[in-house]
Parts: sequence; structure tokens; C-alpha cells
Amino acid sequence: VRAKELDNLRNELLRRRRTILETADRAQLELDALRGAERDPEFEEGAQNEHEQYTLALLGEAQRKQVAMIDAALARIEQGEYGICVDCGTEIDPKRLQALPFALLCTDCATRRERGTVAELQGPTI
Repeated sequence: VRAKELDNLRNELLRRRRTILETADRAQLELDALRGAERDPEFEEGAQNEHEQYTLALLGEAQRKQVAMIDAALARIEQGEYGICVDCGTEIDPKRLQALPFALLCTDCATRRERGTVAELQGPTI
């Protein structure tokens, strides 16, 4: 993955992460307003990291998983391992990364795992 593409993908990952957290934050604000609850002033003065941890706690399971996948992709970018399939070690197609920037697997390995999972769920055939 070229440097410019990597920057674009990093920005897309950060945008998606921000969107998830902002959506969860807005939902919580609406819920608090409905309950008539007052916000804790110490929370308002807390550090950004504490705020993110609070917001992550409010996320649904699917949102938490997506944020974790995004964080892992950002870490792989920093380590120079981004865009490499964790199963076979080949480069993940840039088009796949554009569609799914936190992809861990190339298309072939993802398909192979999917088929394996389906086969496990279905059990042996006669």
C-alpha cells in the first residue's frame, strides 16, 4: 500500500471511529435528556481519554467490536503491518481495503474462513 493510499485509509479509519463514538455520544445525550438527568460536572472536566472510555462503555457490542477493529488497524499502520493478510502474509487488495479498511484477511483467506465456518455450522453431509 502506497504512502498516499495509507494516509487516506488512516483518515477513513479515524473518520469511522469518530462517527461511531459521536453517534453513541448523541444517543446517550438524548437518553439523559429524556431521563432529565444532570451530567456529572467532573465528567465534563475529565480528560478526553476518560470521555472515550465512558463512551465506549455505552456502545453496543457491534459498535465496540468495530472500534476495536479500527484501533487494531491503526496500530498495524503504525507498526508497518497494515494491508498484509494475517493468514497467508500476502498483500490485501487495495480495493478491499478501501471497502473494508480494517480487513485482516485477503479475499481468498476470508472466503476460505467463511466456507470453513459454514461447513462447521452445517456439519457433515451425507
